[in-house]
Amino acid sequence: MNRLSMTGTLARVMLIAGLTVGTTGVIDAKESSPSAPRTGQCNGPYKNKPVPAKALRALIASHDQWLDERNKLGHRRADLCQADLRQAALAGVNLERALLEGGIFRQANLRESSLGLASLAGADFTKALLEDANLSGADLRHARLSGANLVRSFGDEAALYNAVLAGANLHASTFERAHFEGADLSSADLTHADLVDSYFYGASLAGANLSGADLTGADLRRTRLTGANLQQANLQGALLDNAQLDNAQLVEADLESAYLDEANLRGANLREAILRGADLRYAALQGASFPQADLEGANLEQASLVKANLQSAKLRMAILYHADLEGADFRNAHLNRAVLIGARGSHAIFAKADLIEIYAPKVSLRQSQFNEADLEAANFVGADLSGSNFTDANLTHANLQEAKLLDAVMDKTDLTGARLDSADLRGTNLRGATLTSVIGLTQAQLDVTCVDERTKLPPELNRPVPCGPVKKRTKP
Repeated sequence: MNRLSMTGTLARVMLIAGLTVGTTGVIDAKESSPSAPRTGQCNGPYKNKPVPAKALRALIASHDQWLDERNKLGHRRADLCQADLRQAALAGVNLERALLEGGIFRQANLRESSLGLASLAGADFTKALLEDANLSGADLRHARLSGANLVRSFGDEAALYNAVLAGANLHASTFERAHFEGADLSSADLTHADLVDSYFYGASLAGANLSGADLTGADLRRTRLTGANLQQANLQGALLDNAQLDNAQLVEADLESAYLDEANLRGANLREAILRGADLRYAALQGASFPQADLEGANLEQASLVKANLQSAKLRMAILYHADLEGADFRNAHLNRAVLIGARGSHAIFAKADLIEIYAPKVSLRQSQFNEADLEAANFVGADLSGSNFTDANLTHANLQEAKLLDAVMDKTDLTGARLDSADLRGTNLRGATLTSVIGLTQAQLDVTCVDERTKLPPELNRPVPCGPVKKRTKP
């Protein structure tokens, strides 16, 4: 979804959805504001009063006629502004376009009712039954729907600014292009809900269940989704900039091309999630879990992946520019052609990872594990890889010019055709390594390494005195 078109659409829909038309047909711009519902100006006949059953039936019948023939005299739109209708039996009624601002509908039965385009700002639907109800285009600003049953309800383009829906049940409901800005949906059940292109800017969805929900193109910027369940949710192209997703469950969620700039995903579970082309710049991903996730082409510039689990993740052509990889686990991950310029962090694990043609100049990955990794044609120019373990790794044709490899372990490492110009190899363990056809390796460099009789040297260099036995490093 294009951000500029979203902004324009948001402005237009906010203006239309916020308008409340009175009985005189005059529209007050101040009253139409999302933050200023009209409940304080109620002049309805049942203000702060219960409505007798007979009068309610007559009022609904008259409203039906008004809807059918609103241009004729004698028919009146239902005005139940601030009326007390708690526990009322209103199943199946048609109150479309009715004036119901500030109405009390606590525990009322509104199953299969039609409230489309109704004025319901500030209304109280606490624990009301709204199953299969139609709320499309309704004005529900500041409405209270805590614990309400909205299963399979329809609310396309409804205005729910700052509404309270804590603990509400919206299972399989449809609220496309609806406005939930600033709303409280904490612990709400939104499983398999259709929320395409809806707006949740600044809303609270902490602990909410959104598993299987369709949030394609939704605006979830600055939302609070701490501990939310988004398993198998569709978030393609969604805006999640600055969202709080710490400890959220995003197992198998689809976040392709989603925007997650500066989002907080600490401790989140993204196992097998789809994040192809996602924007995760500056995201907080400490301790997040991405096993087998698809991050191909994702942008993780300056993201914090401290102790994150990316085992078997797909990161082909991902951007990890200046990312913090302290203790991150990329075991068996696919990072071929990934960009790691300036990435940093010690004790990262890349064991058995596919790192073919990675572009990682100036990285600082001291004491990291690259054992059995495929690093063919990797670019490590000027990298600091001191103390790292490359046992049984493939570094054929890798560029290690000016790299720091102090005390690195390259036992049985294949360096055929690698560039080692000006590389710092002091104390590097090259026992059993293959140095055939290496480029730029000098005798002075070789003399400060540890080799043995298994080390395969270029014909122009002499074998130094073998080092004594060393303690074998433990593989992860």
